Amino acid sequence: ALDIYGCLAAKRGTEDLDVEELASDEFISLVDGMTCLDASFTILDMMRSGNQTSLLMQSPKPNSQGYCLVASALSGFGTSASQADRALTLFRDAMSQGGVTPDGRFLNAILRCFGDDIEAALAAWKTDIGPAAASQQRNGNINLQQAYNGLMHVCGRALRPDIATRIAYAMNKAGVEPTEVSLNCYKSGKRVTTEAETGDSKKGLGLTNQYENLLSVECTKYNTRKWDKSKRRAGDKKIRIIL
Repeated sequence: ALDIYGCLAAKRGTEDLDVEELASDEFISLVDGMTCLDASFTILDMMRSGNQTSLLMQSPKPNSQGYCLVASALSGFGTSASQADRALTLFRDAMSQGGVTPDGRFLNAILRCFGDDIEAALAAWKTDIGPAAASQQRNGNINLQQAYNGLMHVCGRALRPDIATRIAYAMNKAGVEPTEVSLNCYKSGKRVTTEAETGDSKKGLGLTNQYENLLSVECTKYNTRKWDKSKRRAGDKKIRIIL
């Protein structure tokens, strides 16, 4: 993020000065001693305020990618404790700023900030994130699918395959087919929680109960029988059996 900002600032400088080097020095003094998360928010606040300095001239406005990077830092790339309130504030700040598109990567990163707080994530989906994702469907379902996959990760963190299965049903209803990526997002979230509890990366990676098995059926495009690996034809119906 610092390199990108430095390059942007350098382009605004005069050719007779090594502005990129000066910008890097100024950044070092600005964020020296900070954690990565604190540094991310410091830089974001400076970019949002548009403050001018002698070296960097006018700060460039943050875009969707910039907010996505800050959300990723806030979530610990999907491994941190719940940051629900801070994530929702970050999302709303981004949406209140003109020119920021709620693309799938940004929404996915915001949802991962909720950690294992699936109830808060679902509440935010209903009021803010879901409508934002749906507004991008004119560009295809990829943004909506990536956002749903963020919810799947939170379900895994919360060890709630029942809610993940309901989300898979909701995806189908919205015209977004859950895929192996959706299943892997659930499993990666589950891995974070089980490793933290057991300290063993080999624990908790399998799908062990009826809801997880059902989720696998909903998300996979392949027959799960070992002797039949043929791809399911488009439009084939899936049979749901709940014991």
